[in-house]
Amino acid sequence: MITQISHQIGDLIAERYRVRSVLGQGSTGITFAVEDVQTHQQYALKALSLKGIQDWKQLELFEREANVLSQLDHPSIPHYIDYFQTDTAEDRCFYIVQELAPGKSLACLVEDGWRASQAEVRQLALKILETLQYLHELHPPIIHRDIKPQNIIRNGDGQFYLVDFGAVQNVYYNTMMGSTVVGTYGYMAPEHFQGKAVPATDLYSLGATLLALLTHCSPAELPRKRLKIDFRSVVRLDPAFANWLDHLIEPAVEDRFVSARNAIAALRQPGIPRQSSLPQKDRSAPIQPVGSNIQLHKTQTTLTVHIPPVGWHWETLKQECLQLWVNVCVLVVFLWAFKAAMPPLIFGVAACLGGMIGIGMLNSVVFAIGGHTHLKIAPQAFRLSWRVHIPGLQYSRRGRTVDLIGIKLTTSPKSKVKYCTLFTTDHQYSFGTHLSPSEQAWLVEVIGHFLRPE
Repeated sequence: MITQISHQIGDLIAERYRVRSVLGQGSTGITFAVEDVQTHQQYALKALSLKGIQDWKQLELFEREANVLSQLDHPSIPHYIDYFQTDTAEDRCFYIVQELAPGKSLACLVEDGWRASQAEVRQLALKILETLQYLHELHPPIIHRDIKPQNIIRNGDGQFYLVDFGAVQNVYYNTMMGSTVVGTYGYMAPEHFQGKAVPATDLYSLGATLLALLTHCSPAELPRKRLKIDFRSVVRLDPAFANWLDHLIEPAVEDRFVSARNAIAALRQPGIPRQSSLPQKDRSAPIQPVGSNIQLHKTQTTLTVHIPPVGWHWETLKQECLQLWVNVCVLVVFLWAFKAAMPPLIFGVAACLGGMIGIGMLNSVVFAIGGHTHLKIAPQAFRLSWRVHIPGLQYSRRGRTVDLIGIKLTTSPKSKVKYCTLFTTDHQYSFGTHLSPSEQAWLVEVIGHFLRPE
C-alpha cells in the first residue's frame, strides 16, 4: 500500500483541480474527486507520490495505466483527460485525470444493503463482457487484471462503468518483458498467482464478482470442491445461468470460455454448445472408427481435417439418387401434361427452373462420389471448403477462430439428414453429410476436444 499523499479537502492541485473528496485508495495510487476551477467540471484524479512508493514497479504500472487510458474509447470506460506531474522540495507527485463515473461502486451498493436479482446480475454480466470484448480485441489486447465490485460503478440509470486500470496489462508487453502479480485475492484466477494473464483471466474475475453480488460473500469465503468455487451450495440460480457461470470460474484457463465474445453468445443463446455435445464421460479418448478414411492432423494450435470422397456406395448415395429420380420424373410428367396449355415462354422458363433444380441435385450426387471436404482451424482463422476435380465446382467459407463456440450433430428437419455443424456467434457451418454415423460422432468429438480441451 502506498504512503498517504498530503492532499486535504479544498487543496488546489496544479492550480487547476480542487480536491472535493477521497474516492478510494489502492496499491497504485489514491483517487480523489476534484473540480476543474476553470470549467467547473467534476473529474476523478488519481495521485501517486514518488516518495511513498515501495518499488519502481508501482510507478511503471501508474505510467502504463495513463498510457492505456489515453488510447481507450468506450462508453463504459471513463474518458482520459490528462496526465501530469508536480514537484516540490520534498516530493514529486504523478497524476491521472479522468471523467468522474457517476454513481456508486457495486461494493458500496452491497454494503448499503442492495441485493441484486439474477436478472440484474445477468444484465451486468453482459455490459461488462461487452467492455471486456472491446479491450480484449484491441491490438494488442488489454487485460484489466483487477475486476471486482470496487472497480465497477453503477449509476441511477443502471449504466455500468469499469474503472481503475492500475493493474492493466498489455499482452505483447507481458510476453516480452514478464509480468507482476497485481490483483485482489478472491477475484484472481489461479494462473494470475503465477504472474500470467490472458483474456480468460478477466472472465474468471468477472465470474467471481457476479458471485459476490449473488451471495453477499467474498469469493474467498465461499466453499470449494476440487479447487473450484462451489456456489450451488450457497445460492440457487436458474440452471442455464448457473452452468454458464460455472464456465467462467473454471480453475483451468483452458476450460473457460475462450473469449468475452464467446461468453456473450453463450449467455444470450444458452442452447448453443460451447464445445462438443457428447456426454462428458465419452470424451476422454476419441477413437477413429475402423475403416474410416478421414485424414486428421492436430497440433497444439492447429487442426486440419480432410474428408475424401465417398465413392460409389449405394447405401450412401441411394437417398440422393432416389430424390433426383423422383424429381426428374415429376418434372417430365408436369411439363408433358401442361405443355399444350402453357405459352411457349412460360413453358421455357419452367423447363429452365426444373433443369436448374436437377443440376443442383446432380451436384450433390457428384460431390458425394468425387467431392473433398477440407477443414482447417488455425489460431487466427478457420476455413471450411468443398471441392470436386471439375472446374467451377469449389466453394469455401471462412471465419475468425475466436468466434467459434462449439460443434454438435444436427439433423435437417425436412430430409432428416445428419450433419456435423460448427457454431459461431452468428453463423452455422455444416459438413460431413455423407459420413457414417460413427464417423460423424467421432469427428464432432475430436473437433470439440480441440476447441475446448478438457
